[in-house]
Amino acid sequence: MKLIFADPTPRWVPFAAVAMIVVGAWIAAIWQDFDFATVTRLDVGLACVLFVAIFFQGRYYWKGQVDHITGDGEYYEAVTSIWVGRGKRIAFGPHEATNWTATASGTSKEGAPRLSMVKFDVKGQTLEMSFLNPKLVDLEALTALNPGYFAKVIADYPALKSVG
Repeated sequence: MKLIFADPTPRWVPFAAVAMIVVGAWIAAIWQDFDFATVTRLDVGLACVLFVAIFFQGRYYWKGQVDHITGDGEYYEAVTSIWVGRGKRIAFGPHEATNWTATASGTSKEGAPRLSMVKFDVKGQTLEMSFLNPKLVDLEALTALNPGYFAKVIADYPALKSVG
């Protein structure tokens, strides 16, 4: 199957944020002359709480954000984004994808509207493809997924181009 859309999330970002928060809190507490052992134990606890929060945020908040879509014209598979572990895989045919909607965000340099997000429903779940900064977009293959809809999207958003 061919990769037709990819918007991978940088998985290192939340972990770098946790490291900066924990190190910053530890340095600030030591700077204020708190007990070294107590500060260290509290920061280890803080790190554990934040890592658990990252895990649950990735599992429950990003339920429908698409990491990538592969397809061969008759069969497609979307994989959702999460911070930790594997995303959910949803296999579908073109006829199973319904309720397509596009959302604009601002305008391009030429003054044309910019496509932000395309949402669609598959098997009772809403999936969202972010077009803000995708790594790969194959417009020809996406058009084969829903020809009428993507022809309209390409007409409505002239700045939209295939990427990758």
